[in-house]
Amino acid sequence: MGIRKTIRDAYHGLLAAVDNTEDTDKVFSYYTRQQVCFLDAKLGLTAILIQVGIAVFIVAYIFIHKEGYLEMEQAKGAVVTHVFGDAVSESSGQRASRFFSIEDITYPGLENGNIFIATRQVVHRQMRGTCADPDMPCLSDSDCSPLGNGRCNEAGLCEERSWCSVEKEPEIYALASDQIQIWARSFIQYVKLAPGKLFDGAESKVIGPHKGNTFTVRQLLMMCKPIPINFEEVAELGAVIEVGFRYECNVRKSHCEPIMNVRRVDTIFDPDNIGFSFKHPEYVDDDHRLQNEVRGLRFFFRTSGVGKKWSVAAIITNASTSSTLLAFAVIVADLLLTRVFARKKKYNARKFEQTPDFSEWLEIAEAQKESRVKDADIDKLEQKVLDREALWMETFNEET
Repeated sequence: MGIRKTIRDAYHGLLAAVDNTEDTDKVFSYYTRQQVCFLDAKLGLTAILIQVGIAVFIVAYIFIHKEGYLEMEQAKGAVVTHVFGDAVSESSGQRASRFFSIEDITYPGLENGNIFIATRQVVHRQMRGTCADPDMPCLSDSDCSPLGNGRCNEAGLCEERSWCSVEKEPEIYALASDQIQIWARSFIQYVKLAPGKLFDGAESKVIGPHKGNTFTVRQLLMMCKPIPINFEEVAELGAVIEVGFRYECNVRKSHCEPIMNVRRVDTIFDPDNIGFSFKHPEYVDDDHRLQNEVRGLRFFFRTSGVGKKWSVAAIITNASTSSTLLAFAVIVADLLLTRVFARKKKYNARKFEQTPDFSEWLEIAEAQKESRVKDADIDKLEQKVLDREALWMETFNEET
């Protein structure tokens, strides 16, 4: 009882403090919905048309176009690749001829599943010595390396200890690698929807121009979108190509074919520095080496997909969340009712109703109740009158 009394006293104290500045009933007023039937065909037809439009949107867009009746899972897969072929090339610089095996053409193996195909290779025969370094421009001797006793020559290059070219011209090889063949096989798994199934493109007819998983470099370049690429266009500077395998699988089926998308990405990432190149040395002995400048095609293989499965839970979830849009029809109809229609003032008077202050009425009623004379009090007063009369009669009789 003590705790209840304390809480009740605190509550009444809070209301009394607020009531000193503003009417408590207005501050803590409560709004409830009142159902009013307006006999207006335009208003009713507007609400019905909006509800029908929303229902059509839910069915056509959410359930049919967006496949809201399906449970979906995004996933990433992997690609296994194999490259085979070779090339023989004549140097257009220092006269030489060279055979390139597939290991030479695809060096280095940078990542699993990704491939590099060389299209142009420049070979510099070098030895240790002191010579002008074309990669070290200078204005004075202080711009050169102090450890190599470098000095700035008249050509504006540092002469210092470096790898010096033995021959006047390097060996320049243009590789006919457009007929190099690439075998690719992609696969993907949806661990949530179908943990026991593995979908792959082993039997797919959409991977290469010919049925199967093998295609040449030229064929792959001609599959680029939005514009096919000729091998001769990228043989000089190289290029970076992304090959994507996109799966959209019904996980209840046993087979799913990927959609292949090929595009060039080096022109997107850095339009001012297109192509792909790198350098790597081959050491003959401690004082001699071959410096290789290689350009070519860098292929990135990617696999991604969406798994789909018919689901009652997805239907219930999308239907319940989408049905809340039907309340939008009520909102629009109320706005037209209270702000647009010609008889909006009359509609407002019918729609909104403000009740009297019931708390003040209750206080008045309580005060009136307390002011009423109770039956017990009347009996007491009557008894007092009777006692006083009896006493007066007794006194009167004694005097007479």
